[in-house]
Amino acid sequence: MAVRLDYVLKETGSNLRRNATLTIAAVLTVAVSLSLVAASFLIGKGINNSFLGLRSDVQLFIYMKPEATAEQIKSIKKDLDESPQVRKVDFYGKDKTFAEFKRLFADQPDLVSTIKPDELPQSFRVLPKSTDADVVAAVGKQFKSKAGVLRVEYAAEYARQVQRSLRTLNTWVLIVGGILIAASVLLIFNTIRTAVFARRREIEVMRLVGASNWFIRLPFMVEGLVHGLSGALLAALGAWGFDALWKKNFVNQVAFELLNQIRWSSGDLWLAIVVIFFVGALTGAVGSGIAVSRFLKI
Repeated sequence: MAVRLDYVLKETGSNLRRNATLTIAAVLTVAVSLSLVAASFLIGKGINNSFLGLRSDVQLFIYMKPEATAEQIKSIKKDLDESPQVRKVDFYGKDKTFAEFKRLFADQPDLVSTIKPDELPQSFRVLPKSTDADVVAAVGKQFKSKAGVLRVEYAAEYARQVQRSLRTLNTWVLIVGGILIAASVLLIFNTIRTAVFARRREIEVMRLVGASNWFIRLPFMVEGLVHGLSGALLAALGAWGFDALWKKNFVNQVAFELLNQIRWSSGDLWLAIVVIFFVGALTGAVGSGIAVSRFLKI
């Protein structure tokens, strides 16, 4: 028995009307779950973006000895410029170092007056391409033993804390999203199971007249897909609303100095919406597929 599109649409609509309460509950659950997934995704993106500023502070400081020659300084500069692990290099000569010293200790004029530019070490401020603490340490180790180098310093523990924070954040986003999606699958599963139970007599008759497996199963599977996509549509609208409210109330607001650093691009929003529709369709298909396979023993 061939499966006709008009039959599938008619039966799907009938199932949705017949179980209107469960249908609404399933769609709303999917919508709320996917909205929270989208919000978690966007906030995660925003926090990751805010960490970009912190990552830029992971620098190497290569201090030169007071008696370091111009040739030694030139050699270090050449090696840094040629290193594939180095993004940017700034050299702080005596005058530039003293100017920074005066700025940092502007509230201690007595200390500033006792220091002469020649007494401060010249240095290289190195921004590595990688923020991995081990990679940064390896770069610094290359220069510790070079001629003219006094010492090499960098915020090793700071770099490791940034890495741990990002890993923890991404893990929690995945866990929360997984739990919410699992709840949606279970509700769609129960909705389809109820629909199958309500039509058990009709299904028996269809079996007796020779209806194929797909002829019986397809309307229920489409029903689950409708639940998932309808919830995804509402969740997409929710994501747009969340994006607008967040930018209006937190971004560039002096009263929320911490939260206004958490921001994401329009590309991130569109990616979240695409993910919502994909996950919504997958949720509906999985929930209905399991229910149909379990309760329609054909």
